[in-house]
Amino acid sequence: MSDISSSTRASQAKEAMNKRETFEMRKMHNKLETEIKTVQEHNTKEVDKLKKDYEVQFSQVKSENETKLTKLRNSWDKKNTEENTRYEKLLVDVSASQQDKISEKQISNERQVANLESKHQDYLEKARLKFEEEKAKLEA
Repeated sequence: MSDISSSTRASQAKEAMNKRETFEMRKMHNKLETEIKTVQEHNTKEVDKLKKDYEVQFSQVKSENETKLTKLRNSWDKKNTEENTRYEKLLVDVSASQQDKISEKQISNERQVANLESKHQDYLEKARLKFEEEKAKLEA
């Protein structure tokens, strides 16, 4: 009987130890699962926060770049308008200068023609006088 009772006790002790180990394992398993869930939730929150921060930063950079682009476009439009105005003024000035040169050439040509006509008239008058003189000599 002592063998039976000692084997029963041993068996009960083993069973109690197995239950304790099982309980400890379940307790450890539950604790680890809780820690894993906590870490997962924390990581999910951090990832969401990083995504939100990135989107905010991206929006700010995009907005700043659009503002800079608009300023740059306006600046180039202004410079383009100024250059067009300057070239139009330059074209008007060159056109006026050319017109002045043409007028000067016309006046110069008219003077030369008048001078040539005057010389020609003088020559014709001298030739007529000479002819008259010669004619008078011949008649006399």
